[in-house]
Order: sequence, then C-alpha cells, then structure tokens
Amino acid sequence: MERAIKKIKIGTEIPSLTKTAYMPIDPNTRNVIHTDDYARDFGMRGALIGGSTLLSYVVEMLYNYFGDNWLYHGKIKVSFIGGGAVNGDVVTAHGQVSAVEPEEAGDRIILDVWLENQGKDKVVIGEASCILP
Repeated sequence: MERAIKKIKIGTEIPSLTKTAYMPIDPNTRNVIHTDDYARDFGMRGALIGGSTLLSYVVEMLYNYFGDNWLYHGKIKVSFIGGGAVNGDVVTAHGQVSAVEPEEAGDRIILDVWLENQGKDKVVIGEASCILP
C-alpha cells in the first residue's frame, strides 16, 4: 500500500531558521568559557554561547518542519566546531535531505544539519532524522 505522504527527494532543503544568538553571561559561572574575559584570553571573540542553546536553534528548525512527529520519532547527533558563537551572532540553522529509508512505522527522513554564523562559518554540524508516517 502506498503511503499517503508526498515523496521527499534527496537534496531537498528544509526551511532554514535564523536567530540572533543570545545567552545571559553569569560572571560567577563555574564553566568559565562562558565569560568574556576567560574566552578572550584563549583567542575567542567573547563568551561562548552554550552548546545546548545552539542545538536548540537546530531542533526548533526540525520541529517547525516535522511538527509533533519530531517529538516522537526524531533523532539528532551533532558536533560543535569552528570556534562557536557569541552573543549577537546571527546564526542560521539548515537541513538537507541525504536519505529516505523505509521503516515499519513510515519513511525515516535523514538530513545533514548545520548551524552557521553570519560569516557562513559552520559552528554546529551533524545528522538528524525523523519518521513520517
């Protein structure tokens, strides 16, 4: 029986999501890479935005595309690269379909995902997938 979803093609880009990166800076934090002085001492532009915040931008893009299916059938694995992001960076989450694999519950859509800053430097890369029934 043919599934009642439109066929998603490899190479399809899902709608991107752009945000201005922000995370409050606590000068008393135990994780000092998230303070301006410490980060600058190590050659960073300023306090690094936490990985969970950067990941949340990618996950929001995926939820916007897959809806509630993401909550039940979504998977993601990422790496943080390229020196991270600092407050005020304009970051854009992207996703591109790399494979479609049939499963019992539906088609698993596999995407390459990444988050890049305003200079097009990638700060998060990875793979995500979700089943569409």
